[in-house]
Amino acid sequence: MSRRRSARNARSAAPPPAPTPHASDNEAVERLWRLLAAGSALAFVFFALSLVRATPLVRNGSLINAPDEFAHVGYVRALAEGHRLPLRDDPVFRTYQWHQPPLYYLVAALASPLGLQGMRAVSILFAVISLWAIWFAARVAAPGRYVAHTLTVMLVALLPMRQAVMSAVGNDSATECVFSLSLCMLLVVSVRGLSALRVVALTFLLAAGLLTKASCVLLLPVAFAALWLASPRTSVWRRVARSVLPIAGAVAVAGPWFVRNARIYGEALPLRAFHAEFANTSRAGDWIGRPVAVDPVTAELRPGPAMDRVGYATLVGAWTSRTFLAAYTPPSRQAIGAPTFLPVPAYALYALLALFGLSASLPAVCHAWRTGDAWRLVIVSQCAVVLLVGASFVAFTTVYFQAQGRYLYPALLPAALLWGIGAARVIPPRHAALATALLLALLCALSAAFCFAYVWPAYASANP
Repeated sequence: MSRRRSARNARSAAPPPAPTPHASDNEAVERLWRLLAAGSALAFVFFALSLVRATPLVRNGSLINAPDEFAHVGYVRALAEGHRLPLRDDPVFRTYQWHQPPLYYLVAALASPLGLQGMRAVSILFAVISLWAIWFAARVAAPGRYVAHTLTVMLVALLPMRQAVMSAVGNDSATECVFSLSLCMLLVVSVRGLSALRVVALTFLLAAGLLTKASCVLLLPVAFAALWLASPRTSVWRRVARSVLPIAGAVAVAGPWFVRNARIYGEALPLRAFHAEFANTSRAGDWIGRPVAVDPVTAELRPGPAMDRVGYATLVGAWTSRTFLAAYTPPSRQAIGAPTFLPVPAYALYALLALFGLSASLPAVCHAWRTGDAWRLVIVSQCAVVLLVGASFVAFTTVYFQAQGRYLYPALLPAALLWGIGAARVIPPRHAALATALLLALLCALSAAFCFAYVWPAYASANP
């Protein structure tokens, strides 16, 4: 027998090769994970609407889970009924939120004929758009890793305190939405390159931020750095033009708001008037020196030695971390807006989940850093947002006692993205669906407990 015929017989006797997955199979898998991500978003809407029904509108005081809502409603009323922006010491529409930019309130005013629930629905809408931006950013940062996409959205959607804050009237939802959309666009520019359409979109997103909340100015240096680093091989003047043009365009679009402030208050951003307005609110100096201490386990206050700066930092950290996750104000404490916390095991569980995902993300970050300049740009820009938002919060709390985790929500996209990618790396692929389903059930259970076991009973008398 010839050598050629022997080889042919050997090939015919060998088992057939394993079939390769068809494109339709991959599409079916992706569709399944998309449905899980969409299910997380629908769960958010369900819990948010449940909190809309449960949470009363407080006229005297404030709720940590619906912060300053009555003042935000006053701003909307000035636009919807008075057809003008509110002023400081407004004789008709009294609101201490007069200093806020108008974009969120203009949208909420369109829904004001539907009453309080219509205005609250606007906040939920902004929060859902933010979830979409977070999911899309995960797709760009981790293409083809459907588990990471779903986990990233799931973590944000099923955060109980976010469900509460985003179901109240206030510009926190629009602020997070602008941050998420802007960071998503910067991620697209970093990975897929710059184009005229993306420059225009980024310009209007930055302008929307300037017209939503003063803290959105933090996006400007991040955008400048990302656009500068995205064009390393072009001339210096072209890099300057590409980096400055969107920022200049955004300032120009938001210019009438700044001109109006300068004409009325003498400042483009009325910071002096803001500090005068809030001169009598709780400040850091009111706590330092008081004979109180914070319990490191329960975060409750108790008698103790005179609080020093370390003790104040401990208090801010303990309350901020808990109000980031889940807290509420019962009617008995609404006059001072003091929070009531969940049992300690709930926060311990969230801490373990955070540690699980974030620690596992470090190898992924190191690998991406070594991959190339584009991914280094992604890491730098996303981490810069976390650092800037965190630093601005620290600076704010050194003056005012505002230990509220909602101020950190603008940095949710990069934080959740790191967590989702890290958690997906740890979960074995063959158990990914089961593990994700169990995590979804756990987070839904925690959200349900917060909504139906704590918030609803707390306000039952206010909602007969």
